[in-house]
Amino acid sequence: MSTISHMPLPHSVDSLAEASGAPRPIVQSPTFASNGTVDAAVLPLPRPPAPAPTAEPEIPLELEALARKVARGSLEVLGGTRPLQQMARLLDGRSYERLQLRSNLVRSIDGLHGASPRANAAARPLRLHRNILIRAVRICAITPSVFEASVVAAEQKRARAIALRIERWRGQWRVTELEIG
Repeated sequence: MSTISHMPLPHSVDSLAEASGAPRPIVQSPTFASNGTVDAAVLPLPRPPAPAPTAEPEIPLELEALARKVARGSLEVLGGTRPLQQMARLLDGRSYERLQLRSNLVRSIDGLHGASPRANAAARPLRLHRNILIRAVRICAITPSVFEASVVAAEQKRARAIALRIERWRGQWRVTELEIG
């Protein structure tokens, strides 16, 4: 005997389904077993057909190169090995200002913990060659002119995740959102 056979059927199944608009389960008429118990079976509702797959927009080949270039460049800006002005044509105004603010914060923290920016070159740590290795780039299409990318970049001591939103703006691709983890 199943556990359903011992459960009484609710009298308000029809009224709840009608009130909520939900489909009602199909209940078979109860059958009586030889020992006098009632077996009622509830049949599952048929699954609705799966929605037709939509055609995803084609991902342009230059987006992966752009995502790599922006990820590497922004990490070099934060590290102090690349001037921020080189990122101006790749980023929109808001992302450019946020990267500038973050690089200024990193430099002020470095100034507190290490040599001051006015110290001579011998006193500052050598930061010319930061080996930034781009491990992975994933690109997802949102619309035909908007894409999101995630980049995993490994530095000497840690790995970072970078999220980018790339949009078509005045005929060229620009990064409109930049998040560096």
